[in-house]
Amino acid sequence: MKRIGLLNDDTAKRIAAGEVITGPVAVVKELVENAIDAGAGHISVDIEDGGREMIRVSDNGSGIHNDDIILAVEKHATSKIQNLNDLGSIATLGFRGEALASIAAVARLTIGTRMHESDYGSVLTVNGGGKPAVEAAGLPDGTTVKVEQLFFNVPARKKFMKTSGREAAQVSSLIAKLILSHPEISIKYAADGKTIYQSPGNGKLHDAMIAVFGSDIADKVIAVDYDNDNTFAAEGFISKPSVIYKTSKNINIFLNGRYIQSKQVTDAIFKGYGERLLHSHFPLAVLNLHIPFANVDINVHPGKLQVMFYDAESVMEDVTAAVDAALRANMATPRLHVPAPAAHELPQISIDIAKNTAPLPNVNSAKTLYTKNDMAADSAAAVMDDMTPGFEKVLDAIIESKEEVMQQPEQTEIDEIRGLASYNVIGQLFDTYLLCECGDALYLIDQHAAHERLNYEDYKKRAGQGNALSQQLLVPVVRKFSQADFTLIGEYMDVFTDLGFEIEEFGALTYRFSALPLAVQKGNVDRLIDEAVYEIKNNRNDIVLARDKVISAACRHSVKAGDKLADSEIAHLIKEITQMDSLPTCPHGRPVAICLTKNDLKKGFKRTV
Repeated sequence: MKRIGLLNDDTAKRIAAGEVITGPVAVVKELVENAIDAGAGHISVDIEDGGREMIRVSDNGSGIHNDDIILAVEKHATSKIQNLNDLGSIATLGFRGEALASIAAVARLTIGTRMHESDYGSVLTVNGGGKPAVEAAGLPDGTTVKVEQLFFNVPARKKFMKTSGREAAQVSSLIAKLILSHPEISIKYAADGKTIYQSPGNGKLHDAMIAVFGSDIADKVIAVDYDNDNTFAAEGFISKPSVIYKTSKNINIFLNGRYIQSKQVTDAIFKGYGERLLHSHFPLAVLNLHIPFANVDINVHPGKLQVMFYDAESVMEDVTAAVDAALRANMATPRLHVPAPAAHELPQISIDIAKNTAPLPNVNSAKTLYTKNDMAADSAAAVMDDMTPGFEKVLDAIIESKEEVMQQPEQTEIDEIRGLASYNVIGQLFDTYLLCECGDALYLIDQHAAHERLNYEDYKKRAGQGNALSQQLLVPVVRKFSQADFTLIGEYMDVFTDLGFEIEEFGALTYRFSALPLAVQKGNVDRLIDEAVYEIKNNRNDIVLARDKVISAACRHSVKAGDKLADSEIAHLIKEITQMDSLPTCPHGRPVAICLTKNDLKKGFKRTV
């Protein structure tokens, strides 16, 4: 066994640097945070090749004193804290004194800086942990840091860097969070010469969100403004419950201006939404929590993303209350005050009648009841008004009885709907279910599930042949994406095209959609696009599966429950579904139809036991 020995300084520096500088995004994070701590009002970030070849961050902050420029690249040298006591009240984003030293150990580093009151500035250069060189220079106020050939002297680390697009996507995500956490600073970010983000820096979070998410976010969010006796405050914006996403990537949490990751806070946000949020979907949130520095510990990890709350339970209750209060305020609408009538003006209603009265179900009967399947009616149906008030209870009892019977093994199979060789169309129930009679059975067909399945089968066939039908949009949809999603769409453009999308690049991180799959209702465009990106992103290794999931998402926007159908539409839908090979489910697994036999009806009406 080899003897124990001390590592030389060069090896130790590179190992330590690897804990802080894991890739281009870590370099950008450290440099931009330094610029913010220096009081900059304007910050410019440029990268090339995803940051692997070059990263440059310029600011108009306070600059570095000429006498301190050498110390700037020494490990644990910092101006932000002086002793152990300062760790309890850290107000700056950086404080460890590791960033510049770590970068200098694994890249070619150049720092040009000048303080406002200085007559000249200084330029420092250092290559891969070597000895730094400094010379005086005439420079503008502020600091510019240029990092080139990251990990050129650490081949093992360089080998594991991601592609240019993936690295750029991570940097873009970081810049977006910095813009949102500091709306008072104008931040410009460009990749390979193309401007991606440019925030106004006017201090308005709403304007910063538009710079990141695009102008269409403006009317999709509501403000959060909550204060709890100086121990906790929250400000920012959350999306309306109707604006949802497939992932939690749009939840941005900041603590005293610092981006953090906290499952506790995320769960508290969900709790604030309660039942308002669709299951398995996520809101957008940009929340800045203000908590006294003494009540949190951010010195948990070098990345400074995790924090500890000294009274976590109380903080989570406040987060939930802040979200709930904002949603309640948004839902509140003034009501017209109608004076209550005097007692003598109230109508006299029999107690027994009032107790038993219930609204009649909405049934759209076919113009001619029991019309054979080859005779489609031409007009919308009249409402059947001669049904008993207890019809809904009777129908529920029949269905419950049928469900009990279906639980028995010998009764689990429903006759294949394609066996309906001769059926009679009855009409539409509750603007949701289509009714038809065949032999001794009544079939109730879910119009949305049926139409969705038909669209899915047709759409899947056409997509497989590369001739999916499209619908041109009168007004194209313009969407801004994250860098990762923007890159993903570019990589899988042929898949989107095969599915019926017409897409073209339309500015920084922006695509314009001129046509969409024919099955999509135009009001659901945004949601379909999000679902399409989500499915492809999560099924990269099985693009056929991803394609089918996108098709399923498109067909989800078929005829809806509650849509009133004309008799001809009812007849056509039933005809199409009965010609399928077997009784289908919708693409998501829900049944298309249920069957009630004549005997079931007799049992429901207590005609037989």
